Amino acid sequence: MKTNLTLLIILICAALPAMSQSRIKGKIVEKGDQGAAYATIALIAASDSSVVKGAVTDESGVFEIDNIANGNYLVNVQYVGYKKKWSPPVMLTDSVTSVDLGNLVLEENVESLAEVTVKGQRSLVEQKGDRMILNVEKSVIAKGNKVTDLLKYAPLVRVTNEGIKVGNKGSVLILVDGRQTGQGALASFLQNFSAEDILKIEVLTNPPAKYDASFGAVIDIITKKSLEVGLNGRVAVNYSQGEYGRFTPDGSLNFRTRKWNLFTSASGAISDYYNDQFLERQFPGSSLTNNVNSLDQNKSISSFNGIDFTPNSRHALGLRLNGSWSDKDGENKTKTSFRGPSSVLDSLLQVTNRSKENGQTYDVNFYYTGKLDSTGKELSVNVTQSFFNKSSVQNLAYQRQSPGETPIGAPSRVRITNPNDQKSFIAQTDLSIPFKKGKWGAGLKYISIGNDNELRQENYDEGLYVLDTAFSNAGIYREHTYAGYTSYSNALGNDWSLQAGLRLEHTSQELTSAGLSRTYTGLFPSMNLSKGFKNESNFSISYSRKIARPSLYSLVPFRTVVDPYSIVEGNPLLKPSFANTADIYYTFGNISLFANYTHTKNMISDVLFADTETKIYIQTMGNLSSVNDAYAGISWGQDIAKWWKTNTTFTISGTQTKSRIADVPGVKLNGYGAVVNSTNIFNLAKGYKAELFLNYNSPNRYTIWKSRSLYWVSLSVNKELSKSVNIRIAFEDIFRTQVNRIHVGYGPVDIRSRLYSDAQRVRVSLSYNFGKRTVKGSKYRSLGNEAEKNRMGGR
Repeated sequence: MKTNLTLLIILICAALPAMSQSRIKGKIVEKGDQGAAYATIALIAASDSSVVKGAVTDESGVFEIDNIANGNYLVNVQYVGYKKKWSPPVMLTDSVTSVDLGNLVLEENVESLAEVTVKGQRSLVEQKGDRMILNVEKSVIAKGNKVTDLLKYAPLVRVTNEGIKVGNKGSVLILVDGRQTGQGALASFLQNFSAEDILKIEVLTNPPAKYDASFGAVIDIITKKSLEVGLNGRVAVNYSQGEYGRFTPDGSLNFRTRKWNLFTSASGAISDYYNDQFLERQFPGSSLTNNVNSLDQNKSISSFNGIDFTPNSRHALGLRLNGSWSDKDGENKTKTSFRGPSSVLDSLLQVTNRSKENGQTYDVNFYYTGKLDSTGKELSVNVTQSFFNKSSVQNLAYQRQSPGETPIGAPSRVRITNPNDQKSFIAQTDLSIPFKKGKWGAGLKYISIGNDNELRQENYDEGLYVLDTAFSNAGIYREHTYAGYTSYSNALGNDWSLQAGLRLEHTSQELTSAGLSRTYTGLFPSMNLSKGFKNESNFSISYSRKIARPSLYSLVPFRTVVDPYSIVEGNPLLKPSFANTADIYYTFGNISLFANYTHTKNMISDVLFADTETKIYIQTMGNLSSVNDAYAGISWGQDIAKWWKTNTTFTISGTQTKSRIADVPGVKLNGYGAVVNSTNIFNLAKGYKAELFLNYNSPNRYTIWKSRSLYWVSLSVNKELSKSVNIRIAFEDIFRTQVNRIHVGYGPVDIRSRLYSDAQRVRVSLSYNFGKRTVKGSKYRSLGNEAEKNRMGGR
């Protein structure tokens, strides 16, 4: 059915009558009559020398510019190592609608020295249209870092205990070259993939209708691909030491011919992750405190591979295969202290949890993009199959003790096993049709996702493990979504432009173990209005409606014992949440102003139940009736001196929550906060570069979570030992202040937490590049499974 639908769309597009549009084409030729791949083309109006349109040549040097109004033009060509090239004048009229410039031969720039071209460096952070961009290439922040390290530099991005947020938006989609990997592979990519292979990071705070409506923001990580014919690559070794060590080697290879491009990258990790946490729960006349020390020993390998075939300038197709394999051995020791009136110690509970977990994630994608005719109609097709498999075993031992730590009775033992098999299939097709007055877009998407889950808890009794049915279950979850969208964009005159879209999504869910079956349908409009000014400043405002569906993990009605007083549960009655969100940007010079307001109904959030009699806390996912949040801020980049460049972002935020939370009705929670981060890059003597990163988060609240102030300072020194070899030494969290402190309080719930995660570290990184490194951004291709994969692999 899905194949027939895609073929039908292709046939319809091919049957559409060709529209009368003017075009200019040609071929750019460099030394030796070789086509100049990816040369920059600008169409210049002869009347006022303004840039009308732009283009990039394909791998054989061919370019084509469509949908041009009648008039007189020149074509300007720029290519690294060659002088600028101008075409003869071109006149387009009603009778002359197509001009072939033939071969435009470039002249080598003899002033270039040994293939070195001096170019102005872009600002580290810039705002363009509907996105803010972190320019990573050639920046010192890329040297020796991993992708996860870059996120702290990205505008509006915050990494919290609840996950990655953009502003206050927690439903964030992370793409790699427009594609979403599985959760396990993504985690490995973020932790192990080299930042030196990243071109830029784009942050979309209010993505349009083309994207699934189930996320409020997008982070797109654009990798680099070589332009040079032949083989090139890089290898690197990285080691950091805190309380424990972490070793993370990585490497990449790229082989290109005129029509084929093959690339592969691999990264590994042998790393120990240590956490030191303190929790305190207050009850009337008593308290319960936990001192938790955990150590996870991780081994993982990730691989990202692809092959592209570009037979001509109109068509491209290829395959992607991503995978990750991980193995984790963990030990968690918890000392629980029970205190009565006047904080007198009553008794202790020692809990040891030894766990073993292994997981595999695979993504296989086929894509095709092509121009259907000379008028600029474009079609793209993506088909993706994803798998996520994980199995885990936990062995817990509980030992009660007197205040003097004398054992009371025999220890209790529990074994928990949880094999999990998740998969998704996504087929998507998008069509773009340009007109003289704007461009129409449309697309269809089908999603099938599932989760086969089995949770078994067994209690040790007289030499045997006996199944505990109260904490064991098996579930088969299935979800099907049908979606379609249409969009329209146009330049309105006086430098105003409009982009509008409407998306329809229909979802059916079935959870057989709970007898749960439900469907819901929604319309999700979006709009963006922008204006450019003569002083090169620009303004944009956007609106969209979003949905957040429950994760597969949160819907399964499991119960997991962390310790006898801490239980985690699933919630099969969890409902989707809907949000209306608006963003405003204004950029002038090196300053960007931004603001957002979001209203969310039935927000999906962690909630806590507290029993004052048994002292048991139950954590689950629930819906918050009404949440309003907003933020506003400024981003500023400046060359303070020839040797000092700074980029600083300041954001203030506020939130208001009105809802029944757990079993407490009429809860009202308000809060305000501010975030400041500053990246400072210094050019020192003898080719050394230093980078100083400063971060401050004020006390803040978001829904039930109230956080205390958090700040840290990191410093790195970088040196190119040769054109191919680079070394970086970094001192992270210099003053050991990166300690997360949180308070949750409503009704009987009163819990405080302090967490330190081995952030104070010294890191040494050594990298070696071989082959030519002329690069461009990897072609952007969305797999169409962004939201679904975000929900795979648990929380």
